[in-house]
Amino acid sequence: MFSARATSGSVAAARDARLRRRARYPIRGVYDRDLSPTGFDHEAAIGFNFIDSDPYRDQMDRLARRGLKGFIWLGGYSNDSCTFRRSDEWVRSHVAAIARSPAVGAYFIDDEPNAAECPSAPAQMRARSRLVKSIDRRRPTFIVQHRIEQLRLFAHTVDVIGLDRYPCKIHLNGCDYSVIHRQAAEANRLRIRYWGVIQAYGDDYYKLPTPGEVRGQFAHWRRTKMRGYLVFAWRWPEDEPERWLANHPELQAQFAIENARPPRRR
Repeated sequence: MFSARATSGSVAAARDARLRRRARYPIRGVYDRDLSPTGFDHEAAIGFNFIDSDPYRDQMDRLARRGLKGFIWLGGYSNDSCTFRRSDEWVRSHVAAIARSPAVGAYFIDDEPNAAECPSAPAQMRARSRLVKSIDRRRPTFIVQHRIEQLRLFAHTVDVIGLDRYPCKIHLNGCDYSVIHRQAAEANRLRIRYWGVIQAYGDDYYKLPTPGEVRGQFAHWRRTKMRGYLVFAWRWPEDEPERWLANHPELQAQFAIENARPPRRR
């Protein structure tokens, strides 16, 4: 027979678990889709709720059935030609086609525009964001930027900036977490609304982080004013599957832990 105390304890534990779930960061995103039938079964199973997506209704419908949202890639910008890869008309038609879907989470305008190569890029980001907002004003637009010195140029051109100054490098044989705080401090100074971008890959320059180094990144990001985060990436580099987060269950287990944790109180 269960005692009243045991029953009370179980109810309290269930209540606490629900509170912890509610308190998690609302944006827990991941770049790339997985190789499951939906493209996000494995990612959702470890707590990601913001899924890399394209502006197509069938993708939105599948996400909506699971109560998930997508961040929508709109083709990006070329730092070589200083132009967007997709026309304004393409953006209008594709955003209009999905704007009513509850699965739309945010519109991804560009990944790392470079104002040193393209001085017009900040104005172009602002114009593209305004175009998107003219069709769907409810959802945020965002870019991702790693150049700390250029944040002032891109500040407030979009609703959110993802900060992706990755800390773990081969030559360090570890991670320099101070880069997280330097970039966040500049974003705070400029009153930018931002998401952290967590490193989960390695290549010839960046080091594939260990579970402890993933935990370290989150520990430092939680001390900032980030409103959520994106993880780069599930399957990158494309031709090196041995380095993919998709093929490292020990890293996935750490992300499951991090995705379940609430933000640190400041």
